[in-house]
Amino acid sequence: MEQKKIIIAGLGSAGYAALVTIKRINPKAHVVVIDPKDKDIVHPCGLPYALEGTVNEHDLQQDIFLSRMNVEKVKGIVHGIDALKKEIVVHNGDKKFTLPYDTVILCTGYKPQLPPIADIECFVNKGVYTLSNIDDLKRIKNDMQGKVGAIVIGAGAIGIEVAYALKTYGLTVSVIEAKEVLPQAIDSDMAQLAAEYCANQHIEVLTHSPVTAIEKRGNEFGIRTPEKEYTADVIIVATGFAANCDWAINSSFETGRWGVIVNEHLEVQPSIYAAGDCIQNWSVIDKKPFPVKLATSAYKQGIVAAEHAMGLHSAYKGTAGTFVTKVGELEIAATGFSTQVAQERGFSVIGGKISATVKPEYFPKNERLTFKVLCDTTGKVLGAQAIGSGAAARINIISLAIEHGLTLDDILQFEMAYCPAVSEVHDIVFKACEFAKRRIK
Repeated sequence: MEQKKIIIAGLGSAGYAALVTIKRINPKAHVVVIDPKDKDIVHPCGLPYALEGTVNEHDLQQDIFLSRMNVEKVKGIVHGIDALKKEIVVHNGDKKFTLPYDTVILCTGYKPQLPPIADIECFVNKGVYTLSNIDDLKRIKNDMQGKVGAIVIGAGAIGIEVAYALKTYGLTVSVIEAKEVLPQAIDSDMAQLAAEYCANQHIEVLTHSPVTAIEKRGNEFGIRTPEKEYTADVIIVATGFAANCDWAINSSFETGRWGVIVNEHLEVQPSIYAAGDCIQNWSVIDKKPFPVKLATSAYKQGIVAAEHAMGLHSAYKGTAGTFVTKVGELEIAATGFSTQVAQERGFSVIGGKISATVKPEYFPKNERLTFKVLCDTTGKVLGAQAIGSGAAARINIISLAIEHGLTLDDILQFEMAYCPAVSEVHDIVFKACEFAKRRIK
């Protein structure tokens, strides 16, 4: 009996998770990977830190020796799928060919999203850059030499990480953001703390200032906002990512605002799965579309898609949107909904916020943490945000609570590790939850 052919298109977080899951279930499974990269794996989340010089750019790429796993690799990009013929159309430069499949898992990731600025496409890779792959990183590093000023458009996680990295080149750096720092992820009061930290690192952050025009003037750029005009030698655009799902559009599969539509098993159609940043994700809280593109979510989706494709009854519950970024020495983390997002989705939001030292007052070299928890009028946890020492560790606790639909009272029953060199007996998480609970009428 001929073994079924499973094709995985794209070897990012979702594709890799799908591959190792399939091989775990059946080491002899016939797997073909379609991917355009020279190296098997690239770690894009490390790009800003490679720009900063904290990590070596060469360490962000690696081969995982697919042939040793009895996995065939085909270089190319999926252009479309013929579900009736069970064939994938692949493009590799000028070459076009088809591959038959029994099951396909599409993990084609994202593409940088440019802001709606006239003629910005003309300047891309000519002084205006995105940072989404190794080639982008090399272009930016080459162009930094001898430059004086840089502007980053967008104050999301990538934007502020890149801004901090550019300071290592001795440039004057400004960040221009149409909304606030980490928009949609954290509340205004928390965003202000992040902006203040950036200012202390000599990074100017200009919020509520959408860029309306970019013009090339000799060797520099003019950047206009409604309030003012700025100049820079180099511009980095960090305004988010769009789902890389042209194959779905070409194949007349259903797509939404944020990617291809899948069911809880990550199926597009029978025998066709999609996972990672190319799909329209949904929130674990209210099951509605949630524009979150995270490596952690993608990895979970890859596992679910592979397990279901291999005959296991596996389902994806949705994302809590849990993330962390580190800018210099500052940890910023969040999970669930911000106040604005929760309200837009129909929730009445109550918050509890505490800013305090992490360890007992008597302990030397104490660090501060600002922690904020959000709930609805029943006490069900909707989100949390943390800035400072130990932010991610505490946000992970709230993420678990959100994924299991827990309340403030449930969290207050948790038992957490204590040592005065690490934390208080009564952790700041509990203090914030108690404060929020007192505000519930």
